Amino acid sequence: MTNFANVERRHLAALLRRVGPEAPTLCEGWNARDLAVHLVIRDGRPDAAVGIFAPKLPVLGSHLKTVENKYNDMPWEELVDLVERPPLHSPGRWSPVDKRMNTGEFFVHHEDVRRAQPQWHARQLLHDEQKDLWNILKLMGPAMLRKESNSVVLLANGFGAVRGGKRSARHVDLVRGEPSELLLWAFGRQEQADVDITQE
Repeated sequence: MTNFANVERRHLAALLRRVGPEAPTLCEGWNARDLAVHLVIRDGRPDAAVGIFAPKLPVLGSHLKTVENKYNDMPWEELVDLVERPPLHSPGRWSPVDKRMNTGEFFVHHEDVRRAQPQWHARQLLHDEQKDLWNILKLMGPAMLRKESNSVVLLANGFGAVRGGKRSARHVDLVRGEPSELLLWAFGRQEQADVDITQE
């Protein structure tokens, strides 16, 4: 079975090469270079990646900034090569770990670059790819939706439902769409995700 994380990694790298380092993304405040640096650190620099989750801690935050500066100074092609081919010690080199850890990350960031371009178009994913994304939603959805003020039910025809948000809320937001679009919505790309929302 194809590792969808690796497919998205290769497609994202090809897109980054095409659009260049200054291209916009859906990640607020980030251009394509900022996104590439984030992915390279997350994938291959665990010593610095911990600073992503605790940037205000002096030692971790300053080390992360030092490593970010190093990659920001790297030629664009070399940086994108690191996005496409993580180092040997990276979990991204081990297919089962890569699939669990990176499928959602690379799909969402691939769409972050695609959908920020002026003439982007929707793409059709295979059923197995949608299934992989649905499995991520089932696993991570409740945690991703915990800050929602209403109760939320994500509904994908043929896949099922994922519940999250505030259980005791008066209203329930029903969010319908393909697993890929629901994942983007849950990841905070509400304005760009192709979903239908009704409230009960």
